[in-house]
Amino acid sequence: MLKNAVKGRVNIVENVNDWKEAITLAAKPLVEDGSVENSYIDAMIANVNKFGTYIVIAPKVAMPHSRPEDGVNKNCVSLLKVNEGVLFEGEEERIYVFFVLGAVNSDSHIETLMELMELIEDEEKIDEIIEAGNVQEIMDLI
Repeated sequence: MLKNAVKGRVNIVENVNDWKEAITLAAKPLVEDGSVENSYIDAMIANVNKFGTYIVIAPKVAMPHSRPEDGVNKNCVSLLKVNEGVLFEGEEERIYVFFVLGAVNSDSHIETLMELMELIEDEEKIDEIIEAGNVQEIMDLI
């Protein structure tokens, strides 16, 4: 399920200027395919500004998200790998993998979220994703 959800929505960049750019780039495929509106990106960034780095959910991994009413048109997930990583203010460890999650309501994406959490909790798998040289290698790991 997760593999199907991220298919065509995985990108790799060498570096970003800051975490805001990382969130924007991570969500870009979702905006392009109509899964979320641009307002969703603004809401995710506003949430981090307001609530801090709660989106950093595991070593090296962040999961930006916001509320359904902030511009989610359909359940979706995308992945951005930042080869050089990005530092959040107040955090000591770089973040290399961003999973953007969009949900139309609070329970319609539970299965995908459970699969995603399983993947994120597997530190070896996350390290393999970070080491992956291309999108296909990442897809093979999901």
